[in-house]
Amino acid sequence: MKILNPDVVNSNVFKRFLEIEKYNKLYNAYLQEPTNTNADSLNEQFKYFERQIIRIAYIKKAIIYESRKFDSKLREHNRKYELNLDAPINEGLAMVDTVQDEKSFIQFENIFENDLESLLSDELLITLLKRLNAKQKQVLYYRYVNELTEKEIAKIYNVSQQAISKMIHKSINILREGREGDD
Repeated sequence: MKILNPDVVNSNVFKRFLEIEKYNKLYNAYLQEPTNTNADSLNEQFKYFERQIIRIAYIKKAIIYESRKFDSKLREHNRKYELNLDAPINEGLAMVDTVQDEKSFIQFENIFENDLESLLSDELLITLLKRLNAKQKQVLYYRYVNELTEKEIAKIYNVSQQAISKMIHKSINILREGREGDD
C-alpha cells in the first residue's frame, strides 16, 4: 500500500485536480481501497494534470509575450510610416494638396475651359470654341498646349488612339467650318 504525500494532497493544485469529477472519483476509489494500483493510477493522472497546467501556463505566457512583441512592432511601424498629409512631396507641394475631393474634377473642367479660351486672342476662334463640348476642348488642350501624343491622351481617357484621333479631327473640322462660314 502506497501512502500519498500529505504536502501534495493539501496543495492548491491537488484541490483543483479534485474539482474534476473523473479525478475526484479516482481519489475516492483510492481512499476506499488504498492499493498500489489505485495509488499508481491516481499518481499518473495527477502528473498528467500537472503537465497540462505547465503547458497551459507556457502557452499563456507565450501568447502574452507575442502579443506585446506584435504591439511593439506595430507601434514602431506606425511611428516610422506615419501618414502625414502636411509632409512635403516636393517644393511647394504637400501631400494634402494631392488628395482629390468629389468636386475637384468639375472644378478642373471649369478652369480648363477658361484656360483654353484665355490662351487665344482671336475672338472668332474663342466663339467657335464654345461649339465644342468640354471633352473636345480638353483633348485639344492636351494635344496642342500640353503637346501630348494621341496615344498618351487615349490612356488618360481609357479609349483607343483612333477614338482620340477622330475626336481631334472632328473638333478641328467644327472650328474650320465655323471659320470658313464666317469668311
